Amino acid sequence: MRARVNGDLGSFLIYSGFVSAMTPQEREDAALDSLLERAAQVGPGREESYGPHPDQIIEWYAPRTSGGSPIVFVHGGFFRPTIDRAHARLAAAILADQLARPVVLAEYRRVSGDPDLSVTDIHAISDLLEGLGEEPAAWVGHSAGGTLVLQRAFDQVRPAVPVVALAPVVDLTSGLTETLGEGAIMDWLGARTAAKRGRYAHLDPVRLLAEVPERLGQVRCVHGAEDLTVPVAQSTGSGLAVDVIAGAHHYDLIDPAAAAWTEVVAAVRSAVSGEGQGS
Repeated sequence: MRARVNGDLGSFLIYSGFVSAMTPQEREDAALDSLLERAAQVGPGREESYGPHPDQIIEWYAPRTSGGSPIVFVHGGFFRPTIDRAHARLAAAILADQLARPVVLAEYRRVSGDPDLSVTDIHAISDLLEGLGEEPAAWVGHSAGGTLVLQRAFDQVRPAVPVVALAPVVDLTSGLTETLGEGAIMDWLGARTAAKRGRYAHLDPVRLLAEVPERLGQVRCVHGAEDLTVPVAQSTGSGLAVDVIAGAHHYDLIDPAAAAWTEVVAAVRSAVSGEGQGS
């Protein structure tokens, strides 16, 4: 197991200019510790269930001013059952205020060996919002959540919607080969499913995007050039439009205190407004 930097020390190093003395891995770990500490201070949004399981729940974050169609935010965590939406509450709350739109923070089932449950929940959230007359202005997902929003982007059953995938795993096969997340993709898929590409083709964004090329213009990836958790090649090698943020790592994309956050917000704003579609 890799060493972690103490949260207080990590925050000190990052914000006092000593980040250059840290290794890239220490910087990424310290940034995560700092983010978790600050996100823990953000309370849950207004909760609404979309199914009987405790993880079938969404949280609504309302902006201080204005409103409009919501943005759905799907958290990451490499599909691990132990990593829930709590770490994404800070990003959801800030995004709601900065874009003056409600943000729906989505929870979903994360069951090792049963990946279809996660995707089923994304579809259920989509159907719930559509039924409420709250069709999302855009879907945004980080890391594993980025993988899930890409699956929503290329879902041929439901309406097209703008999608911004932040540091997503786009190619499950290469993710398996590279054992991303210390084997997290294998754990999510299950060994039997992961053994043959055909068994998880319906879950693999890089396979799905080839089936509906007309939707490519509504999808954009944003990826940090220094991401050690999900390599930037996952996005740049996908054929999707990509904004690569120099100097940014995995957690910068969901940290409102990071320099990269401005570019993340700009990408979501562009998706919501329809700018840049078709690129």
